[in-house]
Formats: sequence, structure tokens, C-alpha cells
Amino acid sequence: MSHKIVKDAHQKTEQELEQTLETNLEKGLTSKKAADVLARDGPNELENPPKPTLLMLFILQLTGFVIILLMCAAVASILV
Repeated sequence: MSHKIVKDAHQKTEQELEQTLETNLEKGLTSKKAADVLARDGPNELENPPKPTLLMLFILQLTGFVIILLMCAAVASILV
């Protein structure tokens, strides 16, 4: 079974897409075809993003507006 790429799918009629994708709009995919697609493409789920490191969490804590304002005030008070 080949992977079908439908160009300009938004311009085609439902019947044209049904024929191109070899499916049935009323009944959906057969169990065999669904199993074939699952085996070919894998499950339809997103990968989890990587967890932030402790260093990144620390840096993110220091980038808030109030924190930066307090750091500037601390530097100003040291200089005065």
C-alpha cells in the first residue's frame, strides 16, 4: 500500500477524495485498512517535548519582569 498525498484536496469534491484515498465516507476505514495504516504510519500521537533541565528552570525564573526590576534596584543601591 502506498502513502497517498493529495494535492489541492480542498478543491476536490468529496467523491473525488473518496476515490483517491480509497475509503468510504459512510463506513470509514475497514479494520484491515486501519491496521495497515497503523503499521505504516504508527499511532496518531505527538511526541512529548523534552523536560527542561534544572539550569533552564533557574534561568527562566530569572527572566520575569519583577525579578529583573529587583536586580536593577539591587545594582543601583550597591552603586550609590
